[in-house]
Amino acid sequence: MKFESHKHQSPRTELVLVRHASSTRAQEGLWGRLYDAPLAQGYQAQLRQTRRDLGGFDGQKVLSSPLLRCTQTAEHLFPQSQVELVPEFRAYHSGELESVTEEYVAREHPGYLQLSYGERFLCPRFNEESVELQILRVARGLHRVLQSNEQFLLIVTHYSTLNIIANLGARSWDTQLHAGGVYNVAFAGYLRIAIDPRIILGDIESNLGNMVQARVNEHWTGESYGVW
Repeated sequence: MKFESHKHQSPRTELVLVRHASSTRAQEGLWGRLYDAPLAQGYQAQLRQTRRDLGGFDGQKVLSSPLLRCTQTAEHLFPQSQVELVPEFRAYHSGELESVTEEYVAREHPGYLQLSYGERFLCPRFNEESVELQILRVARGLHRVLQSNEQFLLIVTHYSTLNIIANLGARSWDTQLHAGGVYNVAFAGYLRIAIDPRIILGDIESNLGNMVQARVNEHWTGESYGVW
């Protein structure tokens, strides 16, 4: 696996990780997180404090999940900024349950809705995108955007992706920690983390290669969920 050189990276980069505001997905009763729902009514009030706190970044490039609830959040928080889509920063895939309603899940799979994120995605039962696959996907996106040598990286994304990025920034590749939701950021909230991009890039290159090789050895391919 080949990666671009990162010899001239700046010594410190601050990741500003923003979770999108509430969307209409839950109101519409759909379970799958890739459903492209817009922000729900009242999102402006929900984002008011974060917009005040991060207003000084307006005009800088913003990296966003391609899903509407994230791009709308980015455009509201940073109206003067260019929003660049990062496909790897999307929400997770719910497998066979992606296109069904929450009512269907509750009826056909009793107890599933009560499971934690970790219980659902550490050992998927319905072909959900596992925690390990999510880490592979997000790490590839993070590797690419860290090549930009920016002092600040503004990222608007989803709860699970935000947690993965924060864990990678803290140099953790422990799937149990990633699944535990250590960084419990509320809707419309944010988290700021200072990293050394050279170290994080090296971590990604080492660990991503090992994880992919392990999957290849298990006769696995990541084409279904766009890992490559």
